[in-house]
Amino acid sequence: MKTVLRTIIILLVGLAILAGAGYWAYKSLTESDEQQISQAAEEADEKLQEDTEPPKANEIVETVGLSEPEFQIHLHQMTHQKIEATEKRGAIEMTPERIDEMLKILRANEGAYEEYEFYERSLTAWEEGDFSNAVGVHNTIWEWHNGTVGRATGLLSEEQEAEYVESNF
Repeated sequence: MKTVLRTIIILLVGLAILAGAGYWAYKSLTESDEQQISQAAEEADEKLQEDTEPPKANEIVETVGLSEPEFQIHLHQMTHQKIEATEKRGAIEMTPERIDEMLKILRANEGAYEEYEFYERSLTAWEEGDFSNAVGVHNTIWEWHNGTVGRATGLLSEEQEAEYVESNF
């Protein structure tokens, strides 16, 4: 009997350690995405202060801070806070500061991002507090990346969003 009890306790402790490690790894990955955005925004801010002229038509412009696919993924992960979907991979908290950082990155990459206007419309609406486009933004980027699961089906209620924020950030 003592052997069985000892085995159960060891298994429970092992599971608790694995659960804690998994949670820590998840949080570390999420934080690194947010840190990447902040660092890219700093680079973008420096470029914006240096450049006074917008790029000319057909001029090849190198990206600053984030490549366009990276920018899309971060924007997509930000929408997860607002949208209803069966599955969500990745989460970046959508805060006014993060929206501002994404706008800085975007503006520093004018002429480099093919879908610049789409991002600008989306982020400008969010900056103004209008998140009604979150489903469309999510699904558009989801389609660009050939998504197979997790299509957005609607917006979360305020209560659902609060629960999402509480459990993910």
